[in-house]
Amino acid sequence: MRKGFLLFSVLTVCCGSAVAQEQTPSTGIVLTQGTSSPPLALSSSAANSGCLNSWASADALFFWVSHAPLPPTLTTFAAGSPSATTGFGGQIGVPGTAVISPSQFNYGTFTGARLALGTWIDPEQRFGVEASGFFLDTQSSGFAVRSDGTPPLRVPFINPTPASGFPVGNSSFVLADPGFASGQQGISTSLHFWGAEGNVLFQPINTPTTKVSMLAGFRYIDLQENMDIFNNENFAGVSFGALDSFATRNQFYGGQVGAKVQRQFGRFDGTLIGKVALGDNHETLRIGGTSFGTLGATAGVPTLGGIYAEPSNIGTHDRNHFCVVPDVQLQVGMQITSRLRAFAGYQFMYMSSVLRPGNQIDPAINFTQSAGVTTNPNTTLVGAPRPVPLFNSSDFWAHGINVGVQLKF
Repeated sequence: MRKGFLLFSVLTVCCGSAVAQEQTPSTGIVLTQGTSSPPLALSSSAANSGCLNSWASADALFFWVSHAPLPPTLTTFAAGSPSATTGFGGQIGVPGTAVISPSQFNYGTFTGARLALGTWIDPEQRFGVEASGFFLDTQSSGFAVRSDGTPPLRVPFINPTPASGFPVGNSSFVLADPGFASGQQGISTSLHFWGAEGNVLFQPINTPTTKVSMLAGFRYIDLQENMDIFNNENFAGVSFGALDSFATRNQFYGGQVGAKVQRQFGRFDGTLIGKVALGDNHETLRIGGTSFGTLGATAGVPTLGGIYAEPSNIGTHDRNHFCVVPDVQLQVGMQITSRLRAFAGYQFMYMSSVLRPGNQIDPAINFTQSAGVTTNPNTTLVGAPRPVPLFNSSDFWAHGINVGVQLKF
């Protein structure tokens, strides 16, 4: 965020210089008393020398994004309920089971910045080019629960094979249980979002009160998100820990078209910008899992596979998927001088198809492949290879307010 405010400050200093220059004009005209010479006609080159064909802007962003989804990863149950007497307890769908883990994470407010630079390439200001980019700072969220056994804690999953030793179908992994084990679960997630675009402009309407521009160009968007899930169980001097990591990256490459309409009301103006980009979203999914155990003061060797991340889905996976990105912006501005304009606005951006880490968690787990859970370093998979990389897509939106300045030169 410091980078954004530094760039914003530099442009503000430049704007202040422009204001100072405009407040001390120099006409270069000397009036001689008693003369009656006719006024001089300005040449076309002299008239165009005062035309401001280029612009640069910087604005601070305050944004919010769609919540990060999460399937049930932690449950508990009431004593004496059907859930307490079914399997290991805490299975999804059994009366008495309560989900403790959140269904989504809220990242709160993101701060960031946007920079833009453009110019008209003809004196009539009909054709131009513009480039811009934005970024939001990285925000995090999380969840954690610890129990000494009361309440009981379970990690719910679907067991596809009886060979693993768990009940087939909806089952659960014990983290904490009264008089038997203490345990905990912690989840951390983070998100980073940025993008850039370049457009050619065509301005068919350019009057003192109304300006209409059409645009076409290229857009790039980068959405990165990470989620780590830590589970720990302690019983009879033995400690078992598992770390599952799910990371997604969405890289959108697409062409876009749009329009910009600006109306002037004296020193004030209102602007509406609408754009839509269509293209390819390169989706990358990285899954990692590690488990480790200790017996007293003796630490075991970490093994491949946690709980939701096992050898059958661990690794880097990617695909290309079609995506649509509409973008709408509203602005109100005030012309401080002929060169300097201040503005504030609202923006809404939408992506039709992205990967989010929580949606990639496969609830079906075949623990016969898990050296950590079976405590057998030479274990082999028996039955269906689950979990698998899911590539479950969902939409994504970001919206917020912005304030900034624009300098014409």
